[in-house]
Parts: sequence; structure tokens; C-alpha cells
Amino acid sequence: MGSIRFIWYKGMQNLLLVYPVYPLLFSKAGLSLSQISLLLAIWSVPVVLLEIPSGVLADRWNRRYLLIISGVLRTLCFTIWLVLPPLFFVFALGFLAWGTAEALSSGAEEALLFDSLKLEGRQEAFETIYGRGMGTASVAVALSCFTGGFVAHRFGFPVVLLFSVVASLAATGIAMGSKEVNLYKEGRKQHSSLYLLKDALSHICKKRSVVYMVLLLIIPISLPGILDEYDPLVASSYGLIATHVGFWTGGRYLLESLGAFFARLFSGKRANMTVLLCIAGGTSLMLYASFGQVFFLPFYFLFYFFLSSAGVIQENMIQQSIENQGRSTIHSFISLATDLHAMLVFLLLGSLISIMHIILFIAFYGLLVSFLVFKGQTKTNKMEFQ
Repeated sequence: MGSIRFIWYKGMQNLLLVYPVYPLLFSKAGLSLSQISLLLAIWSVPVVLLEIPSGVLADRWNRRYLLIISGVLRTLCFTIWLVLPPLFFVFALGFLAWGTAEALSSGAEEALLFDSLKLEGRQEAFETIYGRGMGTASVAVALSCFTGGFVAHRFGFPVVLLFSVVASLAATGIAMGSKEVNLYKEGRKQHSSLYLLKDALSHICKKRSVVYMVLLLIIPISLPGILDEYDPLVASSYGLIATHVGFWTGGRYLLESLGAFFARLFSGKRANMTVLLCIAGGTSLMLYASFGQVFFLPFYFLFYFFLSSAGVIQENMIQQSIENQGRSTIHSFISLATDLHAMLVFLLLGSLISIMHIILFIAFYGLLVSFLVFKGQTKTNKMEFQ
């Protein structure tokens, strides 16, 4: 997949007007809060169960085909919601398709992009292009947040779903036009899936430097995705109405987009730049949580900016560290660990009594892990230097 095609693909993949309103769609259909929560849990089931198998499949079979199938399943989800009666099992069926789509594309996208660039001798450009792709994805989500609520209110939920179907079809078409590149498959045809799994785990666990890279992705860099679920509650705590909450969320995604676009400016300044960005983000969130006043809101949004940059830089470091191992399989192991970690954190957050306590916990947790990784990286660098 070429650089321009990857950027367009990420943009269309995330230009889904249903993003900010699907809980309202469920509520309008008469579903209870517990049923909506169950639907969200159903979405995560195929993501967790298929993460590793889809990674192995991407390395042993065809990454381009997986992206096409993923796009078809995502399109199928919104089509089911559009044409079938608004019932619980219909929404559940759509979420199963959507969750499966997420599992199939996870790891395959990054691996296809990196190997395409490596084939051209341009693997050093991965960080820049990946950052632009993720930045474009955040812009697309922001546009969806800005417009999804208005379109749903003005024209109805079917129009929102129809736009989402069209965007998903467009992303699928872009994937169909890409070229399959799988350097692992070309060089390792004789190895079994079990060997592929062992080889990927060995790469993750063998070197301390790689372990610290993975830990940063699993814990501090994943925390914005967890806090994201509570972001509307943060906005509503300031008395914002539903329409303005959409603008709040869209603005936050724009800041994430800037973080992804500017990652290249931070990269290479220092060997441990990623963990320093994580510390900067955690400190910003801690400042906001400690005071919680409107004046400190910029620190809340800076948390997303810093961690977005850190995520792009760290993904590039992981990809550059891989030599002859399966890229998609390694990515799937990291994604699975990230998903399981998120589930555990959500369980812990359920015991807290206020949104500000949740933010404070996330800030402290992220800072603690970041400082520990920073200390470990510094010690490892000294040992390697000696």
C-alpha cells in the first residue's frame, strides 16, 4: 500500500457519521442502558478472540485480502443497521461484524504499509507516513463528531448510516486497489504457524529495549483510548448540551490529529523521546485533575496531543525493530495485551466515585509506569554503552 493510498484509506475508514450517535440510535430503538452496555461488550468479543489468529493469517496469507474483507464486514454492519428492524439482535449482529473487521485489519495495515515502503527502500519514511495516516484518521473522526449529530437530528439516523456505508465502501475500494506486499511470507514459507507465534513472542520478550517499547504501547500510550470513553462526561460536567459535546469531542480529535502530524518533529530528539512525551502527557493530565477548573482545560487536551505523538513514534520504533519476524503477528500480540489491559483498567475505574477521580487515577497510573520505564531504559542504555 503506497503512502498516499494509506492516508486516503485511513481517512475514509474513519469518516463514519455514525460514530458519535450510535448510542443514541440504540436508545431511540428502546434499548435499556444495560442492553447498550451488553452490545458494547459484544463488539469486543471478536476483537479479543480473533486478534492473534488474524495476525498469523496476515503474515501467512494475504494482508490486502484481509483489509478488503475487513472493509466488507464494516460495511455490512452499517447496512444491517440500515435495512433491518432496530432490534437488539440486529444491533448485536452488526457489532459482531464490526468487531471482526477491527480484528482483521489490526496489524495488517501497519505491516502492509511498512513492507511496501521497505520494498522501495523507504522504510525510514514509515514514521512520517504513518503519522499522516493516523492524523488523517483523527481528522475524519473529528468531522464525524462535528456533523454526525447534526445530520442525525436534521435528516434522521438512516441518512447517517447511509453515509457510513458509503465511506466504508470507499475505504474497501482503496484497499482493493493496493498492491499486496508480504516480505515475511516470501522469505519464510517453510515455517508453521506455531513457529511464527514463538518467533513473534521471542522478539517481544528477548531484548529489554523491545520490552520497554511494548510496555509503553500497552499502558501509557493506550490510556487516551480509555479516557476517551469518559470524555463526554467530562464535557457535560461543564454544563454543555449534547450538540456542544459533539464539538468538544471533535476538537479533541483534531488535537490528536495535530499530535500525530507533529510526531516527526519530536522524533529523534532523544533516544527516550517517547517516554518523555508520555511523562509530559501524564503531567498535563495530573495538573488538570488536581485543579479541575476551566483555566486548566488546555492541560486536559494536551494529554491527548502528547500521547498521540508518542503512539506514532513508538509504532515506528516497533516496526523498525522487526527484522525477519511476522510483523502482523507481533502487532496482534501487542494489541491483544492492550485490549486485556484496558478491560482490567475499566474494572478498576468502576470502583471510583467521580469523573475527576477517574482522571486522577489515569494520570497517576500513566506517570508511574512512564517513570518506571524511563528508569529501566536509562539503566539499559548505560549497560549497552558499557
